Amino acid sequence: MTDLGKLIQIKNLRDFWPDEARHFTPWLAKEDNLALIGETLGFGRDWLELVEMEAVVGRFSADILCQDTGSEDSFVIIENQFGQTDHDHLGKLLTYAAGRKAKTVIWISEYIRDEHRAALELLNDATSEDYQFFALEIELWKIGDSAVAPRFSVIAKPNEWSRTAKTMTRRATAEGLSDLKKQYVRYWAAFRQMLADKSDLRAQKASPQQWIHMPIGRAHFTLTANVNSREKWIMAQLELHQDDAAGYFELLERDRKAIDEECPFELTWEALPHRKSARISVKRSNTDPTAEEMWEDQHTWLVERLVTLRDVFRDRVHALELDEIAEKPPHSLNGDE
Repeated sequence: MTDLGKLIQIKNLRDFWPDEARHFTPWLAKEDNLALIGETLGFGRDWLELVEMEAVVGRFSADILCQDTGSEDSFVIIENQFGQTDHDHLGKLLTYAAGRKAKTVIWISEYIRDEHRAALELLNDATSEDYQFFALEIELWKIGDSAVAPRFSVIAKPNEWSRTAKTMTRRATAEGLSDLKKQYVRYWAAFRQMLADKSDLRAQKASPQQWIHMPIGRAHFTLTANVNSREKWIMAQLELHQDDAAGYFELLERDRKAIDEECPFELTWEALPHRKSARISVKRSNTDPTAEEMWEDQHTWLVERLVTLRDVFRDRVHALELDEIAEKPPHSLNGDE
């Protein structure tokens, strides 16, 4: 019989990271470790993109400021500390979130005290679903003489189902949501479940809109599923946002031949300068998103194509040298003078 190793826990984080600010925070801010946080919280590896460490907020500084890559202009504050949580860090978390207009707060510590878990749960219950507060405990383990491995445990998080129901009830009362908008919420809720079951992509919360976004790992780029009940089509696309969208689009278009050859379905390339955006998409026509008996088939189609778009574009998006956009006018990026 093969002998099994014994799990050994490193009891004190300082035994591995001597200083919180100089060692632990920079470790957390690395791309692979932000990806691990995203996976732990169920948002996927591509959720967080580092903006800066020690982000200034008044007289203080937040440990880590990240961009939520699945939502334009939405920021994430990460505050970390050795030992157990304390009131001082709780107050700072709220100050940092307000100062940086962050909609997501993540508190990481060796031990989350019960009163602080309860405080975050209260904040999750009291705020709209646009805001979310998380607490993670971190442990370090190894087997024998193996390398040390981190393990995150989720201690506090929003109750998605109750918050969505509460928010939608408020919206339906305050805004008088139409039956079609209520159906969009159900459509995307079912889509999110299939997406989670069949892929490692993660979508934003279901809302009464014709679209839903998923991060691809870089700010100003999102995967998007769209539906149109009047024209009866559904669409999967890579969407480019903000003022530099035209430049992003032209940089990707340089590789269009290879991309089109790699992709198993035909792509439509659209520069949309009047919208300050652009998209590369695939559409399925003659498809009615209001026909609930066809949702499973539609969602399967969307998930398969979104996964393919992610696989085709993710590395290309990450490799783009966006500084080139600032150095050259957009019309010259393809060699035109």
